[in-house]
Amino acid sequence: MSAYPAAKSEADRVDRSRAFRVVLMLIALTNCAIFLYFAEAASIRVPVVDQFSWLLFYGEHAKAGHWLAYLWTPHNEHRIVLARLMLALDVRWFAGEGTAFFVSGLILLLAAAAAVCREIAKSDLAPSWKPAAIAIAILLLFPAHIVTTLGMPAMSPYLQTSSFALFSLVLLDGAAERDRLVNCRRAMALVAACLAAFGVSAGLVIWPVLLWAAWRGRMPRVWIAAIACVGTTFAAVYLWKLPLNSVDSPFDFSLVIPSFDYAIRFLGLPWSHLHALVWPARLIGLTVLGLGCFALVQDALAGGSPGRLHRLGLGLVLFAFLIAGSAVLARLDAAADREMPIRYGIFVVLAQLGLFLWSLGFLQRYWRPADGGGAQWLIVALCAVWLGQQAIAGEYAVAEAHRYNDAWSRFAAGEWTPDMLHYVFPDRQQAVDGLAALRKMRLYGSK
Repeated sequence: MSAYPAAKSEADRVDRSRAFRVVLMLIALTNCAIFLYFAEAASIRVPVVDQFSWLLFYGEHAKAGHWLAYLWTPHNEHRIVLARLMLALDVRWFAGEGTAFFVSGLILLLAAAAAVCREIAKSDLAPSWKPAAIAIAILLLFPAHIVTTLGMPAMSPYLQTSSFALFSLVLLDGAAERDRLVNCRRAMALVAACLAAFGVSAGLVIWPVLLWAAWRGRMPRVWIAAIACVGTTFAAVYLWKLPLNSVDSPFDFSLVIPSFDYAIRFLGLPWSHLHALVWPARLIGLTVLGLGCFALVQDALAGGSPGRLHRLGLGLVLFAFLIAGSAVLARLDAAADREMPIRYGIFVVLAQLGLFLWSLGFLQRYWRPADGGGAQWLIVALCAVWLGQQAIAGEYAVAEAHRYNDAWSRFAAGEWTPDMLHYVFPDRQQAVDGLAALRKMRLYGSK
Protein backbone atom coordinates (compact mmCIF):
# COMPACT_ATOMS: atom_id res chain seq x y z
CA MET A 1 0.00 0.00 0.00
CA SER A 2 2.73 2.50 0.93
CA ALA A 3 4.65 1.90 -2.26
CA TYR A 4 1.92 3.43 -4.43
CA PRO A 5 2.17 7.01 -3.13
CA ALA A 6 5.95 6.85 -3.39
CA ALA A 7 5.72 5.62 -7.00
CA LYS A 8 3.18 8.32 -7.82
CA SER A 9 5.43 10.96 -6.24
CA GLU A 10 8.36 9.76 -8.31
CA ALA A 11 6.25 9.80 -11.46
CA ASP A 12 5.14 13.37 -10.69
CA ARG A 13 8.75 14.38 -10.19
CA VAL A 14 9.72 12.88 -13.54
CA ASP A 15 6.83 14.67 -15.25
CA ARG A 16 7.80 17.99 -13.67
CA SER A 17 11.40 17.48 -14.72
CA ARG A 18 10.35 16.69 -18.30
CA ALA A 19 8.02 19.70 -18.43
CA PHE A 20 10.76 21.92 -17.02
CA ARG A 21 13.17 20.87 -19.77
CA VAL A 22 10.55 21.44 -22.45
CA VAL A 23 9.72 24.92 -21.11
CA LEU A 24 13.37 25.90 -20.98
CA MET A 25 13.98 24.73 -24.55
CA LEU A 26 10.90 26.64 -25.72
CA ILE A 27 12.19 29.77 -23.99
CA ALA A 28 15.60 29.32 -25.61
CA LEU A 29 14.01 28.86 -29.05
CA THR A 30 11.78 31.89 -28.49
CA ASN A 31 14.84 33.91 -27.55
CA CYS A 32 16.59 32.84 -30.76
CA ALA A 33 13.51 33.78 -32.81
CA ILE A 34 13.39 37.21 -31.15
CA PHE A 35 17.11 37.67 -31.81
CA LEU A 36 16.78 36.78 -35.51
CA TYR A 37 13.76 39.05 -35.92
CA PHE A 38 15.54 42.06 -34.47
CA ALA A 39 18.80 41.22 -36.28
CA GLU A 40 16.93 41.57 -39.58
CA ALA A 41 14.74 44.47 -38.47
CA ALA A 42 17.77 46.41 -37.19
CA SER A 43 19.92 45.75 -40.26
CA ILE A 44 21.77 48.74 -41.68
CA ARG A 45 22.19 47.92 -45.35
CA VAL A 46 23.70 51.26 -46.32
CA PRO A 47 27.41 52.28 -46.22
CA VAL A 48 27.71 54.51 -43.17
CA VAL A 49 30.70 55.56 -41.08
CA ASP A 50 33.44 52.87 -41.20
CA GLN A 51 31.85 50.88 -44.00
CA PHE A 52 31.91 54.03 -46.12
CA SER A 53 35.71 54.18 -45.76
CA TRP A 54 36.00 50.41 -46.29
CA LEU A 55 34.22 50.58 -49.63
CA LEU A 56 36.33 53.45 -50.89
CA PHE A 57 39.48 51.62 -49.81
CA TYR A 58 38.27 48.48 -51.56
CA GLY A 59 37.55 50.42 -54.77
CA GLU A 60 41.05 51.90 -54.88
CA HIS A 61 42.87 48.60 -54.33
CA ALA A 62 40.55 46.40 -56.40
CA LYS A 63 41.03 48.66 -59.40
CA ALA A 64 44.82 48.43 -59.03
CA GLY A 65 44.79 44.72 -58.18
CA HIS A 66 46.72 45.29 -54.94
CA TRP A 67 44.99 42.53 -52.97
CA LEU A 68 47.74 41.88 -50.42
CA ALA A 69 47.90 45.57 -49.54
CA TYR A 70 44.10 45.63 -49.40
CA LEU A 71 44.01 42.85 -46.80
CA TRP A 72 47.09 43.76 -44.74
CA THR A 73 47.01 47.58 -44.61
CA PRO A 74 45.91 48.63 -41.11
CA HIS A 75 42.58 50.26 -40.42
CA ASN A 76 43.46 52.58 -37.53
CA GLU A 77 45.17 50.19 -35.04
CA HIS A 78 43.57 47.03 -36.44
CA ARG A 79 44.24 44.62 -39.31
CA ILE A 80 40.67 43.85 -40.32
CA VAL A 81 41.54 41.03 -42.72
CA LEU A 82 38.33 39.05 -42.14
CA ALA A 83 36.07 42.09 -42.60
CA ARG A 84 37.84 43.05 -45.82
CA LEU A 85 37.45 39.53 -47.17
CA MET A 86 33.74 39.67 -46.36
CA LEU A 87 33.46 43.11 -47.96
CA ALA A 88 35.04 41.89 -51.21
CA LEU A 89 32.61 38.96 -51.32
CA ASP A 90 29.71 41.20 -50.41
CA VAL A 91 30.47 43.69 -53.20
CA ARG A 92 30.86 40.96 -55.81
CA TRP A 93 27.89 38.80 -54.80
CA PHE A 94 25.44 41.14 -53.03
CA ALA A 95 26.19 44.65 -54.37
CA GLY A 96 27.74 45.62 -51.03
CA GLU A 97 24.45 45.51 -49.10
CA GLY A 98 25.83 43.55 -46.13
CA THR A 99 24.36 40.12 -46.80
CA ALA A 100 27.74 38.38 -46.62
CA PHE A 101 28.36 39.98 -43.21
CA PHE A 102 24.93 38.95 -41.94
CA VAL A 103 25.25 35.32 -43.06
CA SER A 104 28.85 34.87 -41.88
CA GLY A 105 28.07 36.50 -38.54
CA LEU A 106 25.07 34.24 -38.01
CA ILE A 107 27.20 31.19 -38.81
CA LEU A 108 29.80 32.28 -36.25
CA LEU A 109 27.16 32.80 -33.56
CA LEU A 110 25.54 29.44 -34.24
CA ALA A 111 28.93 27.72 -34.20
CA ALA A 112 29.79 29.41 -30.90
CA ALA A 113 26.48 28.31 -29.38
CA ALA A 114 26.97 24.76 -30.65
CA ALA A 115 30.50 24.63 -29.21
CA VAL A 116 29.38 25.83 -25.77
CA CYS A 117 26.33 23.55 -25.69
CA ARG A 118 28.50 20.59 -26.67
CA GLU A 119 30.90 21.35 -23.83
CA ILE A 120 28.02 21.49 -21.36
CA ALA A 121 26.53 18.25 -22.68
CA LYS A 122 29.90 16.46 -22.40
CA SER A 123 30.67 17.83 -18.94
CA ASP A 124 30.28 16.04 -15.62
CA LEU A 125 27.34 18.22 -14.61
CA ALA A 126 24.40 16.45 -13.02
CA PRO A 127 21.71 15.43 -15.54
CA SER A 128 19.25 17.73 -13.79
CA TRP A 129 21.47 20.74 -14.51
CA LYS A 130 22.43 20.16 -18.14
CA PRO A 131 19.13 21.22 -19.78
CA ALA A 132 18.98 24.37 -17.67
CA ALA A 133 22.63 25.16 -18.33
CA ILE A 134 22.25 24.74 -22.09
CA ALA A 135 19.13 26.89 -22.23
CA ILE A 136 20.69 29.68 -20.15
CA ALA A 137 23.88 29.56 -22.22
CA ILE A 138 21.80 30.05 -25.37
CA LEU A 139 20.05 33.02 -23.76
CA LEU A 140 23.39 34.58 -22.85
CA LEU A 141 24.89 34.03 -26.30
CA PHE A 142 21.99 35.65 -28.18
CA PRO A 143 21.22 38.95 -26.43
CA ALA A 144 19.36 41.50 -28.53
CA HIS A 145 21.93 44.23 -27.95
CA ILE A 146 24.45 42.47 -30.21
CA VAL A 147 22.13 42.29 -33.24
CA THR A 148 24.17 45.12 -34.76
CA THR A 149 27.13 42.76 -35.09
CA LEU A 150 25.05 40.98 -37.76
CA GLY A 151 23.16 43.87 -39.30
CA MET A 152 25.89 46.54 -39.38
CA PRO A 153 29.05 45.45 -41.26
CA ALA A 154 31.25 47.90 -39.36
CA MET A 155 30.46 45.97 -36.16
CA SER A 156 31.37 42.57 -37.61
CA PRO A 157 35.07 42.56 -36.57
CA TYR A 158 34.06 42.44 -32.91
CA LEU A 159 31.91 39.36 -33.45
CA GLN A 160 34.72 37.74 -35.46
CA THR A 161 37.25 38.33 -32.68
CA SER A 162 35.01 37.07 -29.89
CA SER A 163 33.93 33.97 -31.85
CA PHE A 164 37.39 32.83 -32.87
CA ALA A 165 38.71 33.48 -29.36
CA LEU A 166 36.01 31.18 -27.99
CA PHE A 167 36.79 28.56 -30.65
CA SER A 168 40.48 28.62 -29.76
CA LEU A 169 39.74 27.99 -26.09
CA VAL A 170 37.36 25.13 -26.86
CA LEU A 171 39.75 23.50 -29.35
CA LEU A 172 42.85 23.78 -27.18
CA ASP A 173 41.69 21.41 -24.47
CA GLY A 174 41.27 17.89 -25.83
CA ALA A 175 42.76 15.71 -23.15
CA ALA A 176 40.02 13.12 -23.43
CA GLU A 177 40.59 12.51 -27.14
CA ARG A 178 43.08 10.27 -28.92
CA ASP A 179 46.61 11.63 -29.22
CA ARG A 180 46.54 12.42 -32.94
CA LEU A 181 43.16 14.11 -32.65
CA VAL A 182 44.35 16.08 -29.65
CA ASN A 183 47.30 17.49 -31.57
CA CYS A 184 45.05 18.34 -34.51
CA ARG A 185 42.59 20.17 -32.26
CA ARG A 186 45.36 22.12 -30.56
CA ALA A 187 46.87 23.13 -33.89
CA MET A 188 43.43 24.35 -34.97
CA ALA A 189 43.21 26.29 -31.70
CA LEU A 190 46.36 28.22 -32.66
CA VAL A 191 44.90 28.98 -36.09
CA ALA A 192 41.68 30.21 -34.48
CA ALA A 193 43.71 32.42 -32.13
CA CYS A 194 45.44 34.01 -35.12
CA LEU A 195 42.08 34.62 -36.81
CA ALA A 196 40.78 36.29 -33.63
CA ALA A 197 43.22 39.17 -34.14
CA PHE A 198 42.10 39.61 -37.76
CA GLY A 199 38.80 40.90 -36.45
CA VAL A 200 40.17 43.63 -34.18
CA SER A 201 43.64 43.86 -32.65
CA ALA A 202 42.23 43.16 -29.18
CA GLY A 203 42.17 39.54 -30.29
CA LEU A 204 45.90 39.41 -29.58
CA VAL A 205 45.16 39.05 -25.87
CA ILE A 206 43.85 35.54 -26.49
CA TRP A 207 47.45 34.29 -26.50
CA PRO A 208 48.15 34.83 -22.77
CA VAL A 209 44.72 33.31 -22.09
CA LEU A 210 45.71 30.21 -24.08
CA LEU A 211 48.94 29.99 -22.09
CA TRP A 212 46.95 30.16 -18.87
CA ALA A 213 44.51 27.51 -20.11
CA ALA A 214 47.39 25.22 -21.13
CA TRP A 215 49.02 25.62 -17.72
CA ARG A 216 45.79 25.02 -15.80
CA GLY A 217 44.95 22.07 -18.00
CA ARG A 218 48.39 20.58 -17.34
CA MET A 219 49.19 20.30 -21.02
CA PRO A 220 52.62 18.97 -22.07
CA ARG A 221 55.41 21.50 -21.86
CA VAL A 222 56.06 21.19 -25.57
CA TRP A 223 52.59 22.54 -26.28
CA ILE A 224 52.96 25.37 -23.77
CA ALA A 225 56.23 26.30 -25.49
CA ALA A 226 54.55 26.05 -28.90
CA ILE A 227 51.75 28.40 -27.82
CA ALA A 228 54.29 30.89 -26.50
CA CYS A 229 56.44 30.76 -29.66
CA VAL A 230 53.57 30.95 -32.14
CA GLY A 231 51.83 33.69 -30.18
CA THR A 232 54.98 35.81 -29.83
CA THR A 233 55.87 35.42 -33.52
CA PHE A 234 52.35 36.19 -34.67
CA ALA A 235 52.07 39.26 -32.42
CA ALA A 236 55.42 40.59 -33.69
CA VAL A 237 54.34 40.23 -37.33
CA TYR A 238 50.90 41.66 -36.62
CA LEU A 239 52.24 44.70 -34.76
CA TRP A 240 54.98 45.46 -37.30
CA LYS A 241 54.38 49.03 -38.57
CA LEU A 242 50.96 49.05 -36.97
CA PRO A 243 49.89 52.56 -35.87
CA LEU A 244 49.17 52.30 -32.16
CA ASN A 245 47.20 54.72 -30.03
CA SER A 246 49.83 56.63 -28.05
CA VAL A 247 49.46 57.93 -24.52
CA ASP A 248 51.22 61.18 -23.62
CA SER A 249 52.08 60.13 -20.10
CA PRO A 250 52.95 56.56 -19.05
CA PHE A 251 51.29 57.06 -15.70
CA ASP A 252 49.11 59.84 -14.40
CA PHE A 253 47.35 59.60 -11.02
CA SER A 254 44.57 61.84 -12.29
CA LEU A 255 43.61 59.14 -14.79
CA VAL A 256 43.32 56.29 -12.30
CA ILE A 257 39.71 56.92 -11.28
CA PRO A 258 38.45 57.72 -14.82
CA SER A 259 40.23 54.62 -16.13
CA PHE A 260 38.66 52.42 -13.46
CA ASP A 261 35.29 53.99 -14.17
CA TYR A 262 35.72 53.27 -17.88
CA ALA A 263 36.51 49.63 -17.10
CA ILE A 264 33.43 49.11 -14.93
CA ARG A 265 31.22 50.86 -17.49
CA PHE A 266 32.74 48.58 -20.12
CA LEU A 267 31.73 45.57 -18.04
CA GLY A 268 28.33 47.16 -17.42
CA LEU A 269 27.31 46.97 -21.07
CA PRO A 270 24.76 47.08 -22.61
CA TRP A 271 23.16 49.21 -19.90
CA SER A 272 26.07 51.69 -19.80
CA HIS A 273 25.30 52.55 -23.43
CA LEU A 274 22.43 54.70 -22.13
CA HIS A 275 23.07 57.76 -19.97
CA ALA A 276 19.91 57.13 -17.96
CA LEU A 277 21.19 53.71 -16.86
CA VAL A 278 24.85 54.50 -16.33
CA TRP A 279 24.71 54.18 -12.54
CA PRO A 280 22.91 50.83 -12.51
CA ALA A 281 25.39 49.80 -15.20
CA ARG A 282 28.27 50.71 -12.90
CA LEU A 283 26.82 48.45 -10.21
CA ILE A 284 26.49 45.63 -12.74
CA GLY A 285 30.03 46.24 -13.99
CA LEU A 286 31.38 46.17 -10.45
CA THR A 287 29.54 42.91 -9.83
CA VAL A 288 31.00 41.32 -12.97
CA LEU A 289 34.47 42.59 -12.05
CA GLY A 290 34.18 41.41 -8.45
CA LEU A 291 32.89 37.96 -9.34
CA GLY A 292 35.49 37.56 -12.07
CA CYS A 293 38.36 38.54 -9.79
CA PHE A 294 37.06 36.20 -7.08
CA ALA A 295 36.81 33.35 -9.59
CA LEU A 296 40.35 33.90 -10.88
CA VAL A 297 41.85 34.22 -7.40
CA GLN A 298 39.95 31.18 -6.16
CA ASP A 299 41.22 29.19 -9.12
CA ALA A 300 44.79 30.35 -8.53
CA LEU A 301 44.63 29.19 -4.90
CA ALA A 302 42.95 25.89 -5.67
CA GLY A 303 45.02 22.78 -6.15
CA GLY A 304 44.80 20.31 -8.99
CA SER A 305 43.46 20.87 -12.46
CA PRO A 306 39.85 22.12 -12.85
CA GLY A 307 37.48 20.55 -15.34
CA ARG A 308 37.11 21.63 -18.96
CA LEU A 309 33.93 23.63 -18.41
CA HIS A 310 35.49 25.41 -15.44
CA ARG A 311 38.60 26.29 -17.48
CA LEU A 312 36.54 27.46 -20.43
CA GLY A 313 34.49 29.76 -18.23
CA LEU A 314 37.51 31.28 -16.53
CA GLY A 315 39.28 31.62 -19.88
CA LEU A 316 36.39 33.65 -21.27
CA VAL A 317 36.36 35.85 -18.16
CA LEU A 318 40.10 36.44 -18.38
CA PHE A 319 39.85 37.24 -22.10
CA ALA A 320 37.07 39.79 -21.50
CA PHE A 321 38.98 41.40 -18.63
CA LEU A 322 42.13 41.75 -20.74
CA ILE A 323 40.12 43.37 -23.51
CA ALA A 324 38.55 45.75 -21.00
CA GLY A 325 42.06 46.69 -19.86
CA SER A 326 43.15 47.19 -23.47
CA ALA A 327 40.14 49.42 -24.12
CA VAL A 328 41.03 51.52 -21.08
CA LEU A 329 44.57 52.05 -22.38
CA ALA A 330 43.34 52.88 -25.86
CA ARG A 331 40.63 55.28 -24.69
CA LEU A 332 42.29 57.26 -21.91
CA ASP A 333 41.29 60.46 -23.68
CA ALA A 334 37.61 59.52 -23.91
CA ALA A 335 35.21 61.87 -22.20
CA ALA A 336 33.98 60.59 -18.86
CA ASP A 337 30.36 61.29 -19.76
CA ARG A 338 30.51 59.71 -23.20
CA GLU A 339 28.21 56.72 -23.70
CA MET A 340 29.97 53.36 -23.73
CA PRO A 341 30.19 52.07 -27.32
CA ILE A 342 27.77 49.19 -27.83
CA ARG A 343 30.28 47.45 -30.11
CA TYR A 344 32.13 46.27 -26.99
CA GLY A 345 29.02 44.48 -25.75
CA ILE A 346 29.95 41.21 -27.45
CA PHE A 347 33.04 40.93 -25.22
CA VAL A 348 30.95 41.46 -22.10
CA VAL A 349 28.70 38.64 -23.30
CA LEU A 350 31.76 36.38 -23.08
CA ALA A 351 32.45 37.57 -19.53
CA GLN A 352 28.87 36.86 -18.45
CA LEU A 353 28.87 33.48 -20.16
CA GLY A 354 32.22 32.66 -18.59
CA LEU A 355 31.00 33.50 -15.11
CA PHE A 356 27.96 31.31 -15.66
CA LEU A 357 30.04 28.34 -16.82
CA TRP A 358 32.41 28.82 -13.88
CA SER A 359 29.52 28.94 -11.41
CA LEU A 360 27.89 25.70 -12.59
CA GLY A 361 30.16 23.53 -10.48
CA PHE A 362 29.17 25.43 -7.34
CA LEU A 363 25.48 25.70 -8.19
CA GLN A 364 24.92 22.00 -8.66
CA ARG A 365 26.31 21.28 -5.21
CA TYR A 366 23.48 23.15 -3.53
CA TRP A 367 20.72 23.41 -6.11
CA ARG A 368 19.03 20.72 -8.18
CA PRO A 369 16.64 22.64 -10.47
CA ALA A 370 14.86 19.60 -11.88
CA ASP A 371 14.02 18.25 -8.44
CA GLY A 372 12.50 21.25 -6.73
CA GLY A 373 9.49 23.24 -7.87
CA GLY A 374 10.77 26.48 -6.35
CA ALA A 375 14.04 26.31 -8.24
CA GLN A 376 12.24 25.50 -11.47
CA TRP A 377 9.89 28.45 -11.16
CA LEU A 378 12.73 30.80 -10.29
CA ILE A 379 14.71 29.82 -13.39
CA VAL A 380 11.65 30.11 -15.63
CA ALA A 381 10.77 33.51 -14.14
CA LEU A 382 14.29 34.84 -14.71
CA CYS A 383 14.25 33.58 -18.28
CA ALA A 384 10.87 35.26 -18.86
CA VAL A 385 12.26 38.56 -17.57
CA TRP A 386 15.19 38.10 -19.94
CA LEU A 387 12.82 37.72 -22.89
CA GLY A 388 11.12 40.97 -21.91
CA GLN A 389 14.47 42.72 -21.76
CA GLN A 390 15.24 41.29 -25.21
CA ALA A 391 12.21 43.00 -26.68
CA ILE A 392 13.16 46.37 -25.17
CA ALA A 393 16.79 46.17 -26.33
CA GLY A 394 15.69 44.99 -29.76
CA GLU A 395 13.27 47.88 -30.23
CA TYR A 396 16.02 50.31 -29.28
CA ALA A 397 18.35 48.73 -31.88
CA VAL A 398 15.63 48.98 -34.55
CA ALA A 399 15.07 52.66 -33.77
CA GLU A 400 18.79 53.39 -34.00
CA ALA A 401 19.10 51.46 -37.27
CA HIS A 402 16.21 53.49 -38.68
CA ARG A 403 18.14 56.69 -37.95
CA TYR A 404 21.16 55.39 -39.89
CA ASN A 405 19.05 54.23 -42.84
CA ASP A 406 16.98 57.41 -42.90
CA ALA A 407 20.05 59.67 -42.71
CA TRP A 408 21.66 57.81 -45.62
CA SER A 409 18.51 58.03 -47.74
CA ARG A 410 18.32 61.78 -47.23
CA PHE A 411 22.05 62.20 -47.86
CA ALA A 412 21.92 60.17 -51.10
CA ALA A 413 19.05 62.41 -52.22
CA GLY A 414 21.25 65.49 -51.82
CA GLU A 415 20.26 66.65 -48.34
CA TRP A 416 22.69 67.39 -45.51
CA THR A 417 21.79 67.92 -41.85
CA PRO A 418 24.02 68.06 -38.73
CA ASP A 419 22.97 64.58 -37.53
CA MET A 420 24.63 63.11 -40.63
CA LEU A 421 28.03 63.81 -39.11
CA HIS A 422 27.19 60.95 -36.77
CA TYR A 423 24.92 58.77 -38.88
CA VAL A 424 26.64 59.03 -42.29
CA PHE A 425 30.24 60.27 -42.08
CA PRO A 426 32.07 62.74 -39.79
CA ASP A 427 33.17 64.96 -42.73
CA ARG A 428 30.65 66.36 -45.21
CA GLN A 429 32.96 66.97 -48.17
CA GLN A 430 34.55 63.53 -47.87
CA ALA A 431 31.07 62.05 -47.72
CA VAL A 432 29.99 63.85 -50.91
CA ASP A 433 33.17 62.84 -52.75
CA GLY A 434 32.83 59.29 -51.47
CA LEU A 435 29.24 59.02 -52.67
CA ALA A 436 30.34 60.03 -56.15
CA ALA A 437 33.04 57.33 -56.03
CA LEU A 438 30.53 54.69 -54.94
CA ARG A 439 28.25 55.61 -57.80
CA LYS A 440 31.13 55.15 -60.23
CA MET A 441 31.49 51.65 -58.74
CA ARG A 442 27.75 51.21 -59.48
CA LEU A 443 26.92 50.86 -55.80
CA TYR A 444 24.32 52.64 -53.66
CA GLY A 445 22.29 55.12 -55.60
CA SER A 446 23.81 54.26 -58.98
CA LYS A 447 20.51 52.99 -60.42
